Amino acid sequence: MKSADDVKVRSNALSHGLLRIVDLRGDLRPPGNAVGLCGDRDADEFYRINNFWSLAGPSATELHSAMDRLVAEMPKHGWEIAEHGREETEARDRYLKGNNKLDKFSVYVALLEPAPNSQLERPLLSVSLTSACYQVPDGEKTGY
Repeated sequence: MKSADDVKVRSNALSHGLLRIVDLRGDLRPPGNAVGLCGDRDADEFYRINNFWSLAGPSATELHSAMDRLVAEMPKHGWEIAEHGREETEARDRYLKGNNKLDKFSVYVALLEPAPNSQLERPLLSVSLTSACYQVPDGEKTGY
C-alpha cells in the first residue's frame, strides 16, 4: 500500500533524473502526473501513476545523442534497459523501454522525427513513465 501522493513524488524524482541524463534545453512540455486505472481492479482502491513529458527544439542529431546517453546512463541510476532500437513502423522511430525494479516504474522513450506522412514539424523526444499498480491505504482514495 502506498498513497498516490508518495508515488507522484517518486515519479517526479525519476522524471527529473531522466531529464538530467537527456541534458538538453528546448521546449519542454513539463512532467505531469495523472492517476490511471489498474486494469479491471477497483478504481477507488487501486491505481497507477502515469507521468508524460516531451522535449522539442534540439536538432535530431542532439536528440539522437540524448538517446545514446539514456541507454548508457540509465543503468547507473537503477534502470534496466529492457529493449531499445527502432520501431517496426514506416517512420522507424528510435525508442527504448526500461524498468526500475527498486522504484517499480517502467519508462518508454521515443525519438520522433518528421516524416513525409506525419504532422510532426520538428524532432521530439517523448517520455512516458508509469508506476506499478498500488493499493491506497485505508481511508484514502485513488483520486481517479
